[in-house]
Amino acid sequence: MMSKPGAVIWFTGVPASGKSTVAAAVEQRMRDRGLPVENLDADEVRQNLSPNLGFTAEARDENTKRLAWMAQMLSKYGVNVLIAAVAPMQYHRDRAREWCDSFAEVWTTCPLEECKERDPKGLYARAERGEINDIAGWHQPYEEPEAAEVVCKTHELDLDTCADLVVAKLDELGYIGDGFGQDDGYSDEEEAQVEERLKDLGYM
Repeated sequence: MMSKPGAVIWFTGVPASGKSTVAAAVEQRMRDRGLPVENLDADEVRQNLSPNLGFTAEARDENTKRLAWMAQMLSKYGVNVLIAAVAPMQYHRDRAREWCDSFAEVWTTCPLEECKERDPKGLYARAERGEINDIAGWHQPYEEPEAAEVVCKTHELDLDTCADLVVAKLDELGYIGDGFGQDDGYSDEEEAQVEERLKDLGYM
């Protein structure tokens, strides 16, 4: 039999709220359990698959659609997928939830002033200098999640606590319990199909 579908976990929040950092910690915990996991870095996906997309509302919509599609395809073959992407509008995340069978939304929330102080990519500094004006949650809208499975207040909780909250919820939902997402014994033909599909997607 084919393995069970993987889970798709979408980390949303304004820039510098801790999305990528928490996602990386969750990824390591899943790897420690021997679970197949792919961490789709939104910036890398944009750079390699969507280099011509800007940050208009239409471009953000298209980028989140592509991320959701990639996650859907990977999860079909038992890969757990983590996505750290702002996805500023609720319908961006709702679309991914609709497409992916086992979905969880993680909201990393932090006051804007704290995000400005962190500013690991220098986005806020550039905005202060007038070089950009497209930061979600500042210049552009950011719709806070309506019913996120996990809320991580990254200005109050340390990284380990945030990651533990996410993993605990995934366990509770039955997404990453014993054997979930692991090989149930593929036939040679099924294994070849999975391998070929992941190669097509650029993950092997």
